[in-house]
Amino acid sequence: MYDFVDQKKIIYITFAIILLISSLFAPVAIFYPLKVIFITPEALAIGTSYISLITGGIGIALIAGGLLALALIEMRMKKYLAAAILFVAGSAGMWLSLSDYYYMTTDEFTYNGPFSISSESYKWEDFEKIEERIGKEDNTQTVQSVAMHLKNGKVIEMSSGKILEMRGDLASRIQQAGGLYERVELEQ
Repeated sequence: MYDFVDQKKIIYITFAIILLISSLFAPVAIFYPLKVIFITPEALAIGTSYISLITGGIGIALIAGGLLALALIEMRMKKYLAAAILFVAGSAGMWLSLSDYYYMTTDEFTYNGPFSISSESYKWEDFEKIEERIGKEDNTQTVQSVAMHLKNGKVIEMSSGKILEMRGDLASRIQQAGGLYERVELEQ
């Protein structure tokens, strides 16, 4: 029986190491493609925030921590309690990562932001304007963020990811629906 316990610990530690290494690249290599597969085929462009990659990586690392707790903690009650807490927190991190996305179709823009549970879809007519916020980086003007203002007063602002590639198509669709397009220079 002693050999069985040692083998079990070795297996837990081995999988924990694999998960810790995976936490560095799995959000990009696995989670993003999963979103692309399961989001509507009508999506013209799909993106996610950088926070999604961080929460996914932390989630995987927490699950690895749960495996390490199973392998290294000797007291039975503490072992299972610590592992259960880490597994639940890790699963929540992975779920938050998978639920963070945005995409556009010919009819609407759908957004499920970081740490939100449900997505919201907006018709192009719902947008009042789109702003490209311009800043200087190494004496070159670059787009720092994109802000989409809705007629109901809500503002969706994103500063990285696919949104910077989508901004031209977004601006075109919002303008075609009667919205405005502005370039705002940020003060340095």
